Amino acid sequence: MGLSRRIADVDRRLLGLGLAALGMLTCAVVCLGGLLVTVLNTSPAIPLTLIVEGTGYQVRSHAQTVGATLKEFGISLNEGDSVSPPLDAALKSEMVIRLDRARIVTVIVDGSPQVVYTTYSNPMDILQQADIEVNPNDQITIDGTQTQINDLLVWPVPVNAIDIQRAMLVTIVDGDQTTTVETTASTIGQALFEAGITLYLADKVTPELNEQVTANLHVDIHRSQPISIVADGVTLETRTQGSTVQDALVGAGVTLVGLDYAIPTETSLLQAGMTIRIIRVNEIIEVEQSVVPFETVFQPDNTLELDQERVIQEGQNGVTGTNVRVRYENGIEVSRTAEENNVAKDPINRVIAYGTNIVLRTIDTPDGPKEYWRILRMYTTSYHPAALGGDDVTATGRKLTKGVVGIDPKIIPYGSQVYVAGYGVGVAADTGGPRKFKLWIDLGYDDSNWISWSKYTDVYLLTPVPPNVRYILPE
Repeated sequence: MGLSRRIADVDRRLLGLGLAALGMLTCAVVCLGGLLVTVLNTSPAIPLTLIVEGTGYQVRSHAQTVGATLKEFGISLNEGDSVSPPLDAALKSEMVIRLDRARIVTVIVDGSPQVVYTTYSNPMDILQQADIEVNPNDQITIDGTQTQINDLLVWPVPVNAIDIQRAMLVTIVDGDQTTTVETTASTIGQALFEAGITLYLADKVTPELNEQVTANLHVDIHRSQPISIVADGVTLETRTQGSTVQDALVGAGVTLVGLDYAIPTETSLLQAGMTIRIIRVNEIIEVEQSVVPFETVFQPDNTLELDQERVIQEGQNGVTGTNVRVRYENGIEVSRTAEENNVAKDPINRVIAYGTNIVLRTIDTPDGPKEYWRILRMYTTSYHPAALGGDDVTATGRKLTKGVVGIDPKIIPYGSQVYVAGYGVGVAADTGGPRKFKLWIDLGYDDSNWISWSKYTDVYLLTPVPPNVRYILPE
């Protein structure tokens, strides 16, 4: 049977009996569906309004106090229930008694839960009842929804669970800048992120980022230096905690192999914004071959007649191999250094035998037979004093006239007699400057009988044979 029906039944019975019918009874016990209601008949019934959990009932009670009235109607109280007026308040006619049943609300502060029995539905009222203060930087979660302290007073629905994470004071020293923040983050890394502090991978944070935030925590940030590393055709923008170029390369995982080197050098001190260039060095040994030309060697042969030659041995070029160290830096050749020569094949000289056998012969001339020992094919020219500006004195002091010829004394010695067909016999008594022809002769004339010569002619060297014969003539 509901509370409202039980109260109505008790009220009707009391009214039906009346005080006169009760007589000498000190009390009457009425059983309503198991609810025992003791009705005192020594005092008049007081009309009042009883509101239980928002529902109002018009009743009459013979109790003296609010608490006794609740007991009169079998209404028990639980922890946290709210009764107004207080239980010990004296009952008055037309009094309104309100009973609000308490709800269970779970409140968690920094991970520690507690149960609050409350008649309030607003989170701020509940926290005040539990004597729990919240600060603007605390993290507040209502029934799984994170909210702000300003929203607590206007929370639209009854609350069942409140979770509060207290903000803790953290001091952050970032180089020469010190910042103090209040945070509800669980780790140092989260706290720095919430504070808007950007970290680089090489930055060093003490304590470490994954450590828990504690009250009055002191965090030091040691910033890394930004540098650029140019290696293998790629520019790497990175940061480092090191103090030298070598430290930066190790931190970036860039290795120097063999002859590789860095600019600046590995021992150089780092500076913020520095660019480090890696020079990849590769050296190879190449073998460069070159021809070693053979030489022509002449050797006398008395079985051969003068001015005859015979090849005894053909010449062959040799080959020399030179080890050349070729250095490449970043794929570009920068140097070649010859290190060692090896003769792969020796040259073979060409050997030519030249004749030394002088055979005397004669030639018929207009002046009779002439004995000669050599015939030379020579380019023949002629000259006379007027062509020399009137100078008619030869190199040997003789007068320039017909019968005096100019020669190369290294080929035809001074004083030798020659015969030239169409000129006659001449004495080698003069010479001249360098000619473009190796074998030449200049026929001398007087001004009155000069004849121009300009052709190749056979020149007969007449006996006697000079003591020093030039067996090998220029080509």
